[in-house]
Amino acid sequence: MIMAIGQRETVMPYNPGEKPALCSVISECESISLSELEETKAQLLTRVESKHLMTLGQCRELVRTLAGSYRILEIQGIKIGRYETMYYDTPSFLTYLEHHNRKGNRFKLRLRHYDTSDETYLEVKKKTNKGSTEKSRIRTSWSTSGFSPDQVAFLRAAFPYDCRAFHPVLWTVYNRCTLVSKKNPERITLDTGIMFGDGEKVISYPDLVIGEIKYEKGVKNSPALLALHGMSIRKRAFSKYCIGVSLLYSWLKHNRFKENLLFLSKLSGGGTAAC
Repeated sequence: MIMAIGQRETVMPYNPGEKPALCSVISECESISLSELEETKAQLLTRVESKHLMTLGQCRELVRTLAGSYRILEIQGIKIGRYETMYYDTPSFLTYLEHHNRKGNRFKLRLRHYDTSDETYLEVKKKTNKGSTEKSRIRTSWSTSGFSPDQVAFLRAAFPYDCRAFHPVLWTVYNRCTLVSKKNPERITLDTGIMFGDGEKVISYPDLVIGEIKYEKGVKNSPALLALHGMSIRKRAFSKYCIGVSLLYSWLKHNRFKENLLFLSKLSGGGTAAC
């Protein structure tokens, strides 16, 4: 099934008055502006990533532990921003299956809107066979009618497949805060309130936090990695796109993601899991 393309504002339910889950604890962190971030090496468009799943309670403990070593990104007075993402794939789910089958160099194609800055980017994310992540993107608008000529030109250079074969298959919405190391080219994103949707069904995990540490190769003695190790929160391979597709298109093979799907089922008290 390929879902119909809808307006961004109607893709997911949204209550603008709702208070994000980590509001109280991040107030303990010093702030860094977007312009200050851009002057550092912590933009990290080419990087190594380490993902960790945790509960809200564990995340609050982690942020309190790291408050002296990291600053929180603040944009226009906002420290927690809403991210809305539309992922594209072929009718046969080419990029999903390449990830599932552990293809060495693999890609994701997505359209992402950042509410805090009111900016939208078409993004190509490449995971190399050496374990690093590369991201290419262009600023654009949220499209409901396929790819524009400028987007097609960008994709011809950045994406190895014919974009005409790709259609929206998954939407995700979540709130994100970003911690930036005071010493290293490193940052941590903490995603809460995640929802997955396919245009017909929405699945949410209100107690889940997806933490991701992004850093240059060679960074050592990361306070975040040390704190997570001390909390017995281990590194996991986790893709929002692949997990969302596994949950909403359960007829696709998903053996590789079964451990994470069981974790989500346990977290939600035995809710939906495509196992």
